[in-house]
Amino acid sequence: MKSAAMLKPAAVAAMVKAEDREIERAAFWLLVPPPARVVAMMVSRLPRERANDPLTAFSTAERHAIAMALTMLESHVGMALRCMRDDAPATRAQLH
Repeated sequence: MKSAAMLKPAAVAAMVKAEDREIERAAFWLLVPPPARVVAMMVSRLPRERANDPLTAFSTAERHAIAMALTMLESHVGMALRCMRDDAPATRAQLH
């Protein structure tokens, strides 16, 4: 890897910005309520004890798997919410 002295100022700034975003994500992960983090582990088929791990403890592959599982859960929870509400269905069938 190139040393910081060999990089252009814009490249160094981009590296710092990326590191700042990761620190921010790690801080927000700690703000997610523990039960929600447990659910995230369960839907991604990781041990529930990992819910207490800092964000930096997860590999890129684990983070991707968690994100995919949470996206699917978000969709399913949204459907369950619509089922529980007393709203008109989003789609209607027409009988001929």
